Amino acid sequence: MDNLTIIASNKNWIDTRSVETLESITRFKGVKKVVGLPDLSVGRVPNGMAVLVKDRIYPHLIGGDIGCGMSLFEVKGKSKKIKVEKFEKRLKKLESLDDVALEQEVNLGYNLGSIGKGNHFTELHSVDEVKDAQAFKHYGLDEKSLYCLVHSGSRAFGQIVFDRVAGAYDPNVGLDEKSEEAQSYLKKHDEALKYASQSREIIAKRILKAIGFGEECTYVSDTAHNSILQTDEGWLHRKGATPTNKGLVIIAGSRGSLSYLVQPTINTQKSNNSLAHGAGRKWERSSAEAKLRNKYSKKDLERTSIGSRVLCGESKLLYEEAPQAYKNIDIVIDDLVEAGLAIVVATFRPILTYKE
Repeated sequence: MDNLTIIASNKNWIDTRSVETLESITRFKGVKKVVGLPDLSVGRVPNGMAVLVKDRIYPHLIGGDIGCGMSLFEVKGKSKKIKVEKFEKRLKKLESLDDVALEQEVNLGYNLGSIGKGNHFTELHSVDEVKDAQAFKHYGLDEKSLYCLVHSGSRAFGQIVFDRVAGAYDPNVGLDEKSEEAQSYLKKHDEALKYASQSREIIAKRILKAIGFGEECTYVSDTAHNSILQTDEGWLHRKGATPTNKGLVIIAGSRGSLSYLVQPTINTQKSNNSLAHGAGRKWERSSAEAKLRNKYSKKDLERTSIGSRVLCGESKLLYEEAPQAYKNIDIVIDDLVEAGLAIVVATFRPILTYKE
């Protein structure tokens, strides 16, 4: 189809059902261009897609986790103070991040500052390798720093915003951009974006305080990969797709692999100005647990093949989100680079993953 583009090499694993879903979306009213990114994954509405629409919006294409995204924070000069066993013991004592009070508390309505379930997490990283020294230095980054990566969204807030409009329109026709329903949704959608970004900052500060590093940290990257954005060409719907106009972008691995910090190139129109947001699921959650339960114990999955540790109190979630359930992040990144969409600045090695 002329208005469908799949950015993936022959090495990449792309689920045929997801491609079929994208094909059906191309036939929605007003749809101009649909892009499947290298992390295109399984699902009724797959992650890893960017959909450009004229004059209409489709809230169900991004779902209830409005503003879900990745934020990377730097804690300067802490590499020599990394004590994984100590961090692990301190975090195990928490019932949840709500136990950690910050110096400047905020209104905690709708679970602000908590990670949530599913594939959401916070992770401590060290620099594995600097790939582009000039860019790394340009952004003032330090190889000796500790880095905190947070993947979370708008929690109940975003779900409430979506629930108010879900079912109020034909899913193949969407909402007219000028309608009262669309305008009301978009206003709350923008609030959810801000909520999610603020929540990721609170999460990072709570984690850092919990391990004894205080609350001091600086942004490296903050991007939402579930959003609807008005552009000169129309309404750009991103579901598990990272914008290319926010500076550096962190693309997460699968806890058992490296994560990548990349610089988007100046020519990303072919991908609807979007990049992958992570490795992308290879298996659905239900099948992941079934495939792994008899092969690995809970203890096995609390340590990854690259030596990092995973803290997750819920056994079922540990299986559902195991690294084996995800695609190869190296292939995803290679596909972005080969397509001329991104330049790798550095790789980051996970030390400890925390999931509520």
